[in-house]
Amino acid sequence: PADSFSGSYQRLSNVVSNKHSFVMRLNPTSFQGTDFVITEYPRPALRHVPNKSISEFDDTFQAKTQEMLMIMYESKGVGLAAPQIGLSENVFVYNPSDSKNMERVVCNPKITKYSEEVIVEQEGCLSLRSDECAGQVARSKWIETEYQNELGQKVIRRLKDFEARVFQHEFDHLKGILCLDRFPPEDREAAQENINKLLGLYTDSDAAADPDEEEFNSMMPRPLSARYMPPLEEEEEEEQEQPEGKSGGFGGGGFGAGGGKKATKKKKETKKKVKARDGKRSDNPMFKKTGKTGFANRK
Repeated sequence: PADSFSGSYQRLSNVVSNKHSFVMRLNPTSFQGTDFVITEYPRPALRHVPNKSISEFDDTFQAKTQEMLMIMYESKGVGLAAPQIGLSENVFVYNPSDSKNMERVVCNPKITKYSEEVIVEQEGCLSLRSDECAGQVARSKWIETEYQNELGQKVIRRLKDFEARVFQHEFDHLKGILCLDRFPPEDREAAQENINKLLGLYTDSDAAADPDEEEFNSMMPRPLSARYMPPLEEEEEEEQEQPEGKSGGFGGGGFGAGGGKKATKKKKETKKKVKARDGKRSDNPMFKKTGKTGFANRK
């Protein structure tokens, strides 16, 4: 189904201030089999709190969650919350894998515990619709959760790694929080051109650019700041010699100076290389520093 909608994506190229070039992906203007569309920043539904609890788990609700999953897949996302289709309801769907068996419908969720260990990775959002509106976000490595499934049954789960990240991202939506609210200042500055473009495209007077102050101040884990900025990471391939066996010498282990010599073969491995942030994405001199930050040790 996702492939059939590839033609509905438009790509708009532009250059802003002769500095940042970006490609903005427009969300589909309609989806087959539903009247819902993606709610984009700064529409007020994305910031509305509190959302209405789910109390009826009837056929109408089941159909709605199936529409949400369909929109998620056709938008090539891994999660979708009700505010992202204009509904002020306490429900989201997600699938952190390629298997339909991992589909989850999450109603009235709570995160009861956050790990102290934090992982920093880049995140974007369908409601921000641009690859340039992405930035580094700190999430707990694991979380403990409580929620109701699509049948209203209580579920208690401990999630980790990517699934935990997806759950936390969608949970934020129910609190009126967007991933951009968690960006470190440098990444927020780099995304500001596109944020301003989205603000300019919305012409109604009820634009909601900022989150609820109480929800923002209670975010867990706390967002990145100028004080704690993670180092950049990039993947590189490096060749390593791998033992393949032994040759020569006396028997398997050899003997003395004339013992067996390990034959080797070269194997390419992809490793993440940590690179200090140099502030190239920012005009602000406070970010133009080198060396690892305190946050790097918390990853």
